[in-house]
Amino acid sequence: MVSAGSRRPSRPRATAGARVTGGEAAGRRLLTEMAPDLRATTGLVRAACFNILGEQVVGARVVDLCAGAGSLGIEALSRGAGHATFVEVQRGRAQVIEANLASLHWADRAEVVVSDATHWIRVEPLKLQECRLVFLDPPYREAGPQLCLDVLRLLGKLAEEEGGWDPRVVAEHHRDLSVPAQVGALNCVRTARYGTTVLSFYRRLP
Repeated sequence: MVSAGSRRPSRPRATAGARVTGGEAAGRRLLTEMAPDLRATTGLVRAACFNILGEQVVGARVVDLCAGAGSLGIEALSRGAGHATFVEVQRGRAQVIEANLASLHWADRAEVVVSDATHWIRVEPLKLQECRLVFLDPPYREAGPQLCLDVLRLLGKLAEEEGGWDPRVVAEHHRDLSVPAQVGALNCVRTARYGTTVLSFYRRLP
């Protein structure tokens, strides 16, 4: 169920988008919003990301921040995640995510929240701490790069304050964005580059 806000507008125009690359729903094509500023994670990058994560996905509670089309969180569910929370600031896109979950019969395994990612982290720290995997995929342009850095900073600060929280954080960003090697208690332990896209993997180190 989409949460936050009080009234739904009419559903946005949607079109066929990316395919799920692995797991239970492999090959299923998802709906996406028809918007020139929406950049869904490519199948190549998603497949590579989840190959790197491997069995860490199975049974995990995950959160997809700046979810956009929701492809990362849905991919996680397909590959065995126990529950996914999608945080997306635009209501129309959140409704498309909800439609995809309904078509896959996964509505009971997910929550879709209409919110800015930084606001959600600040007001729902306990929900965030339930998540073992955190995906972060803000836009590459305009305010997106700063948003990526701000969210990483908040995640690292929370991990520093809550010593029992040991998440795996995956930030997808443009190769021109220099992300920190360490934020709070989280350290960048791996990077993987695919064209202009970079995946930066963070976790707590002893």
